[in-house]
Amino acid sequence: MLPTGRADDEPLASCPVDEQRVLLRAEGDLRMRRRLAALGLRRGAPVTLMMRTSGGGAVVSVAGARIALDRSMLSSLHTVSAEAVA
Repeated sequence: MLPTGRADDEPLASCPVDEQRVLLRAEGDLRMRRRLAALGLRRGAPVTLMMRTSGGGAVVSVAGARIALDRSMLSSLHTVSAEAVA
């Protein structure tokens, strides 16, 4: 089981490119969290930041799909290194 508030968690916006991460929590209203879950971005999901965009967003890989997210969305997704969970 993944704890929601870890000392080593970090927003996806500040994670390095190509590092495997595990999603701990998503901040925001219920509608946004449901939308993220529908895209596969839910607690415990492995996620990788594939590339950054010039506007501060990024393309992430989750469950075999690539999803473009803006900067505020990336900041609301808290992750931990996959090695820390294993």
